[in-house]
Amino acid sequence: MRSFVRYLVCSCFVFSSLEAQQKTKIPTPSEFLGFPLGADRQLADYRQIVSYFKILDNASDRIEVQNMGATTLGNDFILAAISSEDNIKNKKKYQEISRKIHDPRGLSESETTALVKEGKAIVLVTCNIHSTEIAASQMAMEWAHALVTSDDEKTKKWLNEVILLLVPSLNPDGQIMVTEWYKKYLGTKYEGGRMPWLYHHYVGHDNNRDWYMLTQKETKAMNRVAYFEWYPHVWLDEHQMGAVGPRMFVPPYSNPVAATLHPIIWRVLDHIGTAMSWRLEQEKKQGVIYGYSYDAYWPGGTKNTGWFKNVVGLLTEVASVRIATPIEISAYELQSDRKGLFGYTQQINFPNPWPGGVWRLRDIIDYELTASNALLETSAGHREDILRATLMMVQDNIKTENPDEYYRISMNQRDPNAAARLAHLIRENGAEVSVSPYKKNFLIPSAQPYARFLQEHLGIQRYPKVRPTTGPNIIPPYDITAWSLPLMLGVTVDKVKLSAEDKKSLRSIAESDWPGGSIESPNAPVFAVSHESNNVTRMINELSRRKASVTVARDAFDAGGKTFPAGTVLIDKHAELGALAKKYNLTLTGLSSRPQVVSDRLREARVGLYKPWAASMDEGWTRWVLEQYGFNLKNIDNKEVKTGNLNSNYDAIVLPHVDKEIILEGKPKREEGQMRYFEELPPEYAGGITKDGTKNLKDFVEKGGTLIALASSSEFVIDEFNIPVQNSLARATAEQFNCPGSILRLHVNPNHPVTYGLPDEVGAFQNERIAYQTSLHGGELSHKVLAWYPKDAEDILLSGWISGEERLERRTAAVALTYGRGKLVLFGFRVQHRAQTEGTFKFLFNAIHWAGMTEAK
Repeated sequence: MRSFVRYLVCSCFVFSSLEAQQKTKIPTPSEFLGFPLGADRQLADYRQIVSYFKILDNASDRIEVQNMGATTLGNDFILAAISSEDNIKNKKKYQEISRKIHDPRGLSESETTALVKEGKAIVLVTCNIHSTEIAASQMAMEWAHALVTSDDEKTKKWLNEVILLLVPSLNPDGQIMVTEWYKKYLGTKYEGGRMPWLYHHYVGHDNNRDWYMLTQKETKAMNRVAYFEWYPHVWLDEHQMGAVGPRMFVPPYSNPVAATLHPIIWRVLDHIGTAMSWRLEQEKKQGVIYGYSYDAYWPGGTKNTGWFKNVVGLLTEVASVRIATPIEISAYELQSDRKGLFGYTQQINFPNPWPGGVWRLRDIIDYELTASNALLETSAGHREDILRATLMMVQDNIKTENPDEYYRISMNQRDPNAAARLAHLIRENGAEVSVSPYKKNFLIPSAQPYARFLQEHLGIQRYPKVRPTTGPNIIPPYDITAWSLPLMLGVTVDKVKLSAEDKKSLRSIAESDWPGGSIESPNAPVFAVSHESNNVTRMINELSRRKASVTVARDAFDAGGKTFPAGTVLIDKHAELGALAKKYNLTLTGLSSRPQVVSDRLREARVGLYKPWAASMDEGWTRWVLEQYGFNLKNIDNKEVKTGNLNSNYDAIVLPHVDKEIILEGKPKREEGQMRYFEELPPEYAGGITKDGTKNLKDFVEKGGTLIALASSSEFVIDEFNIPVQNSLARATAEQFNCPGSILRLHVNPNHPVTYGLPDEVGAFQNERIAYQTSLHGGELSHKVLAWYPKDAEDILLSGWISGEERLERRTAAVALTYGRGKLVLFGFRVQHRAQTEGTFKFLFNAIHWAGMTEAK
């Protein structure tokens, strides 16, 4: 018996030893994949990457993989926390320390000093947000393996001082799409070519433009983890750029710089960027540049938004290949005409130009690994400095604002839902938001850690003038220049001072803090609801699906001692009205009888959203917005348009913001002097709607359909439909008119079906050279100007930057026309830009509802 026991003990020891050996033998990424990581024409897809990170997690106590939630298409969205075994074991402790450093209110100086000494530098590195920029997702595997398995003192020191949060892909769905598309066409002439659809289900490349609006699942998840769980001090977002310029951009950035930001951000950032450049140069990696193209002004990106939340945000950009296919670039093809490098030549911020040659996926990975390690090295060596810098930013933010001053968002305005939406969005971004219950106000203290975020997003913008040399010429902005949330949402925000007694009544905002919905006189036969809230659209669409009786009053009317404006929605009594009023936070007023006013009946409009094979981000955003508001939506492609008989399936067709050439030919617009070359797609995705499709769209409208053109697509309608509208800026150059993304004042005629519920004046987002001029016409059609620019150029700009604004004076921004039995609606501005301009969504929503209107009997 004893021998048997000894046998069991020995056996258990042997098995335990084998298990331990197997656990410590961690395969390299190349061993796991079955090919050398970074090899030409070889890619790991996201599912393989997740599997590999789980192997690392199971094998090592230095890494913990967290699933941040499901992506848009249902994939796991992972983050790997990598650090020393002790730091991982005590992660909650370090999360709490970082939280307190990011909000030290109520702590003494000795307490904050202790936190800085005890805390770890929490460094967030995000990869592959743009899924064609795929090298970082591959690099993440190799970097994680090295950090988890290395036993050298250097790595141990890094991991003792730093907790690295590594996100191998910020766009998992797109990474899978790109990998599958690439592998499908390996060995063909389409190898490494573009996909005909967006590489994020809704927003494509614009998934890097959502970080203060927080509309997409991935953005929401990453924002929650960053600003409510881990509170990072440094954030590096790894990107790729064009192939024929420098090999790699590292910070510092180019001008301009956002004036609201704390200057210490740039000192820390410059130090880390310089360390990157130094290590890259030591490793003989040529072509590294700083102070180039990418500025420090716009707050909408991943790490950019972080600047305004006291995070040192860094960007790297490495020259691309054709996904995983090498490219060869002649020295004579290397060029640059971007800010910071006008002409490909040696200069102080570009001391060692790459001479040309073959450029590979492996090169990108190597550059990224060097820069990433430099980030860890610097963060570890300056751990206390970085934590102290965060603390300084936060404390200065709080001290520089008046503790009695609050931003006030009153519920008593045109759309209380929009007011509540803004307050909840600010809270979702991580700022402190309070509620004054008895006054129905949201109150946001200006003296708080996110003071600069509030200043930037609740104020207006004026882009600083950046000149290459002394003289009158300025360098135009790199990106959009306006992000004023009150203007974009159509909400009024003011500043007030609160007494100590007022402050006592405040409480933190809760999920339930919305206007609430109700029905007045619930037994009435008909109910009236204002058209001012965007939520009315949701309710109309839900009632239409249920075949309820919904009409819209053409004119103002009086009932029950109240005056109701044109556009008021009238709903016959319905069993679900009470529930819908609460669901959509709307107040419905019961009327004793149907008012004696001409009204139009609404039926559900069947919407076709044109989807070109030239992957339109505006199509994706439009699709997302219309889905959120419950429209009966279907994509329509070139083949279906060319087939015809469109009226049998659609009441309204929406053309997203794409060039006329994309619609007709599937090729991008080329300015005079530009190269005409266009990379071909596989035959099934080539071309546009051609003249056959144009004829079918005309037939669709003539037979009663509604065609809605957004921004640039209106050029197609103007040129092909013979209507008395022209774009007065069609031939204007960038020197004559430039509005890269600003909010402009529009006057509105609110008494048209397309403008019901809109105020007399709105802030409209414009980033195109479009301004309509209408004229008299024959009796075959009619037109109505819906919105127009002010008559004085000085009154046009609300926020941002514009040049040549006098060309907009008295010009039309939106027009509706009849055409045969149907309708045309042209919007010369971005009514639903990136799902951010909620104050002008109603233009698009109403245009679609107009397609479903018939005069009530």
